Amino acid sequence: MANFDFTQLKTQQDDAASQMPSLAGKNILMGYWHNWPAGPADGYQRGQFANMSLEEVPRDYNVVVVAFMKGSGIPTFKPYNLSDAEFRRQVGVLNGQGRAVLMSLGGADAHIALNQGQEQPLANEIIRLVETYGFDGLDIDLEQSAIDFASNKTVLPAALKLVKDHYAREGKHFIISMAPEFPYLTAAGKYVDYLKALEGYYDFIAPQFYNQGGDGLWVEQANNGKGAWIAQNNDALKEDFLYYLTESLVSGTRGFTRIPADKFVIGLPANVDAAATGYVIDPAAVANAFKRLQAKGLSIKGLMTWSVNWDKGLNKDHVPYNLEFSRRYGPLIHGGQSASLALDEAQAHAAR
Repeated sequence: MANFDFTQLKTQQDDAASQMPSLAGKNILMGYWHNWPAGPADGYQRGQFANMSLEEVPRDYNVVVVAFMKGSGIPTFKPYNLSDAEFRRQVGVLNGQGRAVLMSLGGADAHIALNQGQEQPLANEIIRLVETYGFDGLDIDLEQSAIDFASNKTVLPAALKLVKDHYAREGKHFIISMAPEFPYLTAAGKYVDYLKALEGYYDFIAPQFYNQGGDGLWVEQANNGKGAWIAQNNDALKEDFLYYLTESLVSGTRGFTRIPADKFVIGLPANVDAAATGYVIDPAAVANAFKRLQAKGLSIKGLMTWSVNWDKGLNKDHVPYNLEFSRRYGPLIHGGQSASLALDEAQAHAAR
């Protein structure tokens, strides 16, 4: 592929949003941010998510992902309620705090259709959005038919490589992440082609451990060695589900493809309004799963949630969710003590 000349896209802005904060060596708490207004009852339980600005996102979220970049042809992005300059200023506020702001491509209802020959135009548009808004990377959130529609599996990785290499030449690190639904990460799953194409380029993968109902995995060691099917919607076995599915993915066992532990992030819903299934009732299940992974030498990079807006939303009775997700798991991810002490602190917090 010929090199593409991005020089005409370069802005002269030298502000806080021109930074690309590094996530190297950092655990992350990642949350999606809605680029659309709340309706009266958008939640799965008829609750309402919060309208909030980027700069209002709690500090525990050190990766904020703007949803969504989408549209027919070459997908794009535009802030729904702010000028370009104000949106960039708010990105700069987070960058100044060492937090990364990514744009997410896709979403549950997005029809993304990329064709051969659009690698350079797509890279062009991604660069333009980075230069306009100060984004620090891109998250692949293709779902349903969009995952393997048209030439998405080849065009998107090729464009992202162009973009990452472009910023590397400027001494910057453009972040690439993905948020696949976990059933697409089996050895022959639809997302494996993206993992292979972007090997050495992607920074972390945040599989969605939610909205999958009775799907799950067979674990021979469970049920006193007799084996058991552990489903995503089995609340009684939530800790085992989190542990065994993650272990399977970071070790490439039980029929799943391998994602290195230091590039692995568990995705969970913020509350029962944010997803149909997958909410963790007892946060100790998460802390215990992390502890078991750590004990096996499989410490992972963090947690992701859909979404920061739901974390600050209201249930159907207008009772605030009061940032439950970030209050529960911020200490787990960002504990200042040793990792084991941070886990103990998170469990103690969950028990209160």
